[in-house]
Amino acid sequence: MEDIDVFYMDPAFIDPDVYDLWLRGFCENEATQRRECDDLSKNHGASHSIITSDTHDQFRLFYILERFLQSPPMLDRQMLLQISPDVQDMLIEKYYQFDKEVVRELLGKKLTGRLRKDLDDVSEKTNITLKSCRRQFDNVKNVLRAIEEAERAGLVDTIKKLFLLSDNLARQYACICFMAINKIETGKKRLLYLTFDDLTFCAGQMLDHWTVNSVEGSSAADVGDTGAEFDRVFLQELRDLKVFVNDKDIVDEHKSLVCIDISKKFTKKLTKSVEANFKTLCRSLLNIAAGLIHSKEVKDVLSDFVEKFIEPCKQLEWDSKETEIFLGSLVDTCIKLDSLYTSNLERLIPVYSRFMTVSQKCIVRMYHE
Repeated sequence: MEDIDVFYMDPAFIDPDVYDLWLRGFCENEATQRRECDDLSKNHGASHSIITSDTHDQFRLFYILERFLQSPPMLDRQMLLQISPDVQDMLIEKYYQFDKEVVRELLGKKLTGRLRKDLDDVSEKTNITLKSCRRQFDNVKNVLRAIEEAERAGLVDTIKKLFLLSDNLARQYACICFMAINKIETGKKRLLYLTFDDLTFCAGQMLDHWTVNSVEGSSAADVGDTGAEFDRVFLQELRDLKVFVNDKDIVDEHKSLVCIDISKKFTKKLTKSVEANFKTLCRSLLNIAAGLIHSKEVKDVLSDFVEKFIEPCKQLEWDSKETEIFLGSLVDTCIKLDSLYTSNLERLIPVYSRFMTVSQKCIVRMYHE
């Protein structure tokens, strides 16, 4: 009797470990070698030929599925293979997962065909296979293109709907798309110390609080073309915040309240430093705020935070905690400014708080000691 070299299973069996090897960009031979060194294969006494055949079958299966994974809703509708819903979820989620160090290299760059061809440097720098780098590049570009072509909606919800991703992964892609759509610069020399998590944290804060979709009661018609655009009304209102550094009565009262507040919470040394540098630091932040109405200033917002605020604070020998206390006190005390109410400018309080609260969180996150 002849040996039979075919084994049919329905539903299709997918080995998550082999799938991981495929996603990491290993060829069949490399994957086979790694499986042979695996304790599970050793314990079961699987021969080289069995592992080789099984790896080949699994890889063939993944290549068949890949075109459906590139448009996840198609995976459930395809008729070639019977795959359970939980396995479908696993396939999609893992396919769109990425190495943060790879995507960090892509942030701030146009996702062109030329960049895709030049991913060798990224592969070498991150020690991630070129094939995996290209998959991650293609996925980011695919999500971004889909967002730009989709009907108006919230960014995270749109990604979840189009790509069937988990909340956490969809939010990460939303932050990546937010930076790309607004062309936020991340590759300048002074920003290279920032990690992927630093950048997506800051992007997430802006996405949650500075876009039209972040405004309570906004309708789907208000969210812009993609749901990632800044709230233009808010950006226009930011220019009015200059009164916080141009009106002497407001400046003096605000400085007094902040110094009193900090003296209760922290050291006298910080209080004296704040008193001496109050107007200069506030002006730096509000100049950034006023400039956000221009797309070029939006692009440089993170760089401006570092150059115009974080570096001056470090020159004053403030640590991140002291900086956080100062920024928090600016927000906590602005509502108590009698001079705002007497000038009928209390409408600026929520605008000031909206800008400063996000700025505080971003600056503290970026404030590496």
